[in-house]
Amino acid sequence: MKNNLSSAALAIIRRMQQNETDESIIYKNIASFAKGKENRRTLLRLAKEENAHCQVWKQYTGEELKPNKGKILFYTLIAKVFGFTFAVKLMERGEENAQEEYQLLAQEVEESVHIRQQEEEHEHALLEM
Repeated sequence: MKNNLSSAALAIIRRMQQNETDESIIYKNIASFAKGKENRRTLLRLAKEENAHCQVWKQYTGEELKPNKGKILFYTLIAKVFGFTFAVKLMERGEENAQEEYQLLAQEVEESVHIRQQEEEHEHALLEM
C-alpha cells in the first residue's frame, strides 16, 4: 500500500502508528490502577481501539514499531502521581497537531477519516470520566 503514498503521508502515518502503539499501552497500564469499574472498562476499550488504529497504520508502513518505553513510563507515572485525568489531558494536548495531519492524510488515506472520528470520540469519553 505504501507505494501509492507520498513521503509526507508515510511520515505522518509512521508517527501516528507510533503514537497509537504507545497510547494503547498507556491506557492499558492506567486501567490497571484506575478507580471505578466503568473507568477501567473505558480505558481498556480505548486501549483496544488504539491498537486497532495501529494495525491499520501498520498496513501502510509495513513496519512493526517498538513501544516508546520512556513515553509509556512517563505517562503511567504521571497518572499514578497526579491521577489519570491529568495524564490523559496532558496526552491530549499533543493531539492538537494530529488534527491537522488527519486533514492532510484524508486526501490519500480514506481510513484516516474514520480513525479521526474515533479519536475525537476517545477525547469525549476521557473527558466524561
